[in-house]
Amino acid sequence: MVSVYTCVDNAQGLADLIQALRPAARVGIDTEADSLHHYFEKVCLIQLSFSGENYIIDPLSGVSLSEFFDVLSQKELIFQGADFDLRILKKSFGFRPKAPIFDTMLAAQVLGYEKIGLAALAEKIVGISMSKTGQKADWSQRPLPERLLTYASDDTKYLETIADAQTETLQKLNRVVWHQECCARVVETSGLPDRSEGKEAWRVKGSSLLSSNELIFVREIWKWRDEAAREKDYPPFYILKNEDLIELAVWQAKNLKSPLSQGPAFLKRFTGERLARLENAIQSAKNTPAEQWPLPKERTEWSTERADPEKLESLLAACKTLATQLEIESSFLASRGALTAVIQNQPRSIEQVMEVGGMMRWQAELMMPAINGLGL
Repeated sequence: MVSVYTCVDNAQGLADLIQALRPAARVGIDTEADSLHHYFEKVCLIQLSFSGENYIIDPLSGVSLSEFFDVLSQKELIFQGADFDLRILKKSFGFRPKAPIFDTMLAAQVLGYEKIGLAALAEKIVGISMSKTGQKADWSQRPLPERLLTYASDDTKYLETIADAQTETLQKLNRVVWHQECCARVVETSGLPDRSEGKEAWRVKGSSLLSSNELIFVREIWKWRDEAAREKDYPPFYILKNEDLIELAVWQAKNLKSPLSQGPAFLKRFTGERLARLENAIQSAKNTPAEQWPLPKERTEWSTERADPEKLESLLAACKTLATQLEIESSFLASRGALTAVIQNQPRSIEQVMEVGGMMRWQAELMMPAINGLGL
């Protein structure tokens, strides 16, 4: 099926779009960014579908989007996996929705669908097969080929139809409130400060288990990687993947007198100035006094070792049984970490369960009988 859409890349086109958008009640929306190809991530396309029409806005064209976002913020927005889109729209344009959103991926989880991706939902509900050829494209390139524009447009083309079908099922199962809570939470969390931009952005995934003498190498190697990525406008993983960064830091902490040439095999691809800068970063870590080493970050979640193991297993089993009855994933009902925190803190009310376990109200209400049954 050929996608029909209107490209918006000039002031008049945007004015026409805004005029068409004003009376719309709901808008399917998606974004395409270039984070797989560049250090300085940016929104490259904004796709919209409403009132039977499809639009693709080119934010790189230089047209001012302030009025557009003001109008858009008043609409009910339909996303497929809203978290990334909301975060990057906030980061790039300061955009925040003022009306409720509808997340089709979250609805799929609430309804217990086995597959929750857009292509699976489109096939299940609309009966069409979607292309996946543009998933790793560099959306910052101009001009974009027709096949990529069609791919992008299709990402919003069916959202309203999918949302309508899901809404009907949510109503039949009395799960509308569950989904509303999930959507409200993703809006809330997407508005929080981006941890990757703070002073401790160097604490990459996998570093939380490391000791101070290893973390000093993580920090200095991360600084080297970040500088190299900025200079070339490459995504950091292109320079060095997080897991390799961790491996190098741990190896170097254990082999202080060994040259990099004896380190992990992936180091062989670094030569010349880049290798010299990495060696300087390693030396900087070695020269840092122990009293200036970063401390392991205090863990905010409760560990399973601190909870009564029998009660934890009992509550996990109860959660799995209930989730099976509801035909949803047990981890979507309550995570192991949340249930561990519940046992450790012994909450007495739904509100306390929500607070200590980080649960939404619908999750806490469903789990409360099992929690009470443990006699905490």
